Amino acid sequence: MPLIRSYPLVSLIARTTYPSFRLPSIPTITTLRHRSRTRTRSVSTRAYNLNRPGNRVRNGMIGGAVVGAIGFSFVTHAPPTLFRYQVVPLLRWIYSGDDIPTEAGGKGPGAEKAHEVGLKALRVLYDLGFGLRERGTHEYLDNGELGVELFGHNLKTPLAISAGLDKHAECIDPLFNISPAISLLEIGCITPLPQEGNAKPRMFRLPTSNSIINRYGFNSVGADTAAVRLRDRVRRYALKHGLTEREVLDSTEIPASLWPNRLLAVQIGKNKATAETDMEAVKRDYITCVEKLGRYADILVVNVSSPNTPGLISLQKRESLQELLAAVVLAVQKADRRVKPRVVVKVSPDSDSVEDVKDISAAVKFTGVAGVIVANTTVKRPLNLLVSPQMSEEEKRVFHKEIGGLSGPVLLPKMLELVERYSKELGHNAVVFASGGITNGKDVQEARKRGAKIVMGYTGMVYDGVGFFGRIAGEMKRMVDDRK
Repeated sequence: MPLIRSYPLVSLIARTTYPSFRLPSIPTITTLRHRSRTRTRSVSTRAYNLNRPGNRVRNGMIGGAVVGAIGFSFVTHAPPTLFRYQVVPLLRWIYSGDDIPTEAGGKGPGAEKAHEVGLKALRVLYDLGFGLRERGTHEYLDNGELGVELFGHNLKTPLAISAGLDKHAECIDPLFNISPAISLLEIGCITPLPQEGNAKPRMFRLPTSNSIINRYGFNSVGADTAAVRLRDRVRRYALKHGLTEREVLDSTEIPASLWPNRLLAVQIGKNKATAETDMEAVKRDYITCVEKLGRYADILVVNVSSPNTPGLISLQKRESLQELLAAVVLAVQKADRRVKPRVVVKVSPDSDSVEDVKDISAAVKFTGVAGVIVANTTVKRPLNLLVSPQMSEEEKRVFHKEIGGLSGPVLLPKMLELVERYSKELGHNAVVFASGGITNGKDVQEARKRGAKIVMGYTGMVYDGVGFFGRIAGEMKRMVDDRK
């Protein structure tokens, strides 16, 4: 059985503030509009955070502690429970703010900042040659029953990281490097033009139930910036392997992920300013993303299900969805890549009526879309989240007061139900991807039993660390072995 010792450390990292010592990075300039009575200013996010009073000393101390913990975990293979049940809760308490600066009336770094810091730490460690990765022999890779054929590719496992973790195409290789159990990575959502998304705070933890509520609202660097980052990966790969950029794009053997037996999905969406009632404008938004990003993707995911973009879910109506998907499928055929990306649509768990499932399935079959991801986050608030006596007053406030999409284990029953219904409606016409609520190998095997070919996770990794997918693959292997 493979050893997975240091992985929950990414949860540890993801709850700290980026250290103030210098590491390679690409500064991003944004406009920070703080709720201050004094002034509004435009500065570098990185420069502003580093120059806040006390942050240099604080960040240096915490950064040193994190790097020391990383070194400790690599040298000693400290047990995951140490980080999961002791260190991580402590750091979550330290960084329990709301991501609004204190001088603007907020509580300081919180869940969203932790997300940004975690990705940056993964990327920097990978670039320095110390990328976090699963130890051991990965015996699950040799179990043929875990493998799956998807769009002509033989994947070793059905496991995938769903969109939202790497929104801006900045951490693809470090995430693939984490574990060979990860067969597919979905990045995004990426919009045609850059947009800030909804106002902060917009991400909230519910640790008692291992859940998250977010209302990011498609915060995106835009298709042009994402395309530059994706093209840079292709160029670096070509240089390393003695190929030209054109040869990589024209190869029938090299997937867009640039990792053997693994696939890269790019999720695309419309800009918030584009009215959902103007179908021509909506189609232009998605087609623009296809034109700029299609050549770098194995799969393009059409997101019409985010609860955080006003009016987006209305695009799931049969006529609108059919028109949109037909336009995307046509645009994909012009993608500047020998092997064209497959088109997949992501649907909402809240569109669960008999008519909803039939209409969406009909649109998928009519347009020849290759698959459906079931499902996105939910705006519903299941009351069983409140049953734990350990639930804090802050969690109860978040549950009742904060709007946005809920993700976590509570989604599992609805996800399994919808996977089965879509599988029956679509038959062999399209692949069903399961997304929502998985926490262990049993959940994954149940989703496969209901008809899912690929099973995606994200929130579980936030709470369980980067060993999440390797642990699940190991559990799946043991389940298969026990049946023999």
